[in-house]
Amino acid sequence: MSNITAENIKLLREKTGAGMMDCKKALIENDGDISKATSWLRKKGIAKAEKKSSRVAAQGLVGLKTCNDFSLLIEINSETDFVSKNTDFQTFVDDVLNIGIKKKYSMDSLLKAQTSDNEIVADALQNLIAKIGENIVIRRLSYLDSDSKNTVFGSYIHNKINNNIGRMACVVKMHSNDSSNKDVIDLANKIAMHITASKPLALDESSLDKNFINKEREIYTSQLIASGKPENIIDKIVDGKIKKYLSEVTLINQNWVLDPSVSIAQVLKDFNDKNKDNVSIVDFNLLILGEGIELEEKSFSEEVASQINNTT
Repeated sequence: MSNITAENIKLLREKTGAGMMDCKKALIENDGDISKATSWLRKKGIAKAEKKSSRVAAQGLVGLKTCNDFSLLIEINSETDFVSKNTDFQTFVDDVLNIGIKKKYSMDSLLKAQTSDNEIVADALQNLIAKIGENIVIRRLSYLDSDSKNTVFGSYIHNKINNNIGRMACVVKMHSNDSSNKDVIDLANKIAMHITASKPLALDESSLDKNFINKEREIYTSQLIASGKPENIIDKIVDGKIKKYLSEVTLINQNWVLDPSVSIAQVLKDFNDKNKDNVSIVDFNLLILGEGIELEEKSFSEEVASQINNTT
């Protein structure tokens, strides 16, 4: 046991990518011999986790949870969609959500947080990778703060696995004179659903980067010049195109998915007039599974084969 030191555990962990408790057990089983402990871990399939960590993970699940002080969105990725249906993976996502909602974490501090099984999240992740046989990554976590007693959070999860996890998740932050009003909460949840369906880039025009709008203006102008439109009418046409574009990408100007004849701004006005309230949308957060990840396309048969012949 004299060779079972913290330094040797650390060395074995760095060498194999296995969890701390697995490394400790491997050293105990092999009288502290790092080489033998490495072989022992490989035979158990635990040391494969490090090799798998280089593979692209774009499937998986997103999760959402809310408390009085903030809402949490998190994305945990796997290599294939099969894993999202695995109960061990789903349990891990739920566990990370339950940890993350206790207080606000950075990604680094979350990985060092303690799980209910008295291991750190990073070790639990490595052990899950070894057990399932795929690379798994905690890719994103995002918090939306409550800033007053008037804050109302609305939420929506698409393709639900349970009440907290699915393939897309949205939380919207609103203010109301009566944050306990069930009608306000219902409206907030419906707006979260609208955001998930319509995917606005920003709340309103002022929330969009001006350089982004200027770039769109330049594109429209170049297209019109190339088409031979007279110079004296180009600016007016571009203004109309920008207005239409903003109505498509800013939440407040989008057509309401439940009634496309009215905008979100009109929905809020009608609600406030009817309920003598002052409901407003302050912010929102939308997580779409795998968004922004470049992935080499695989056929379904290749995906099945990779599951059956998973030896790397």
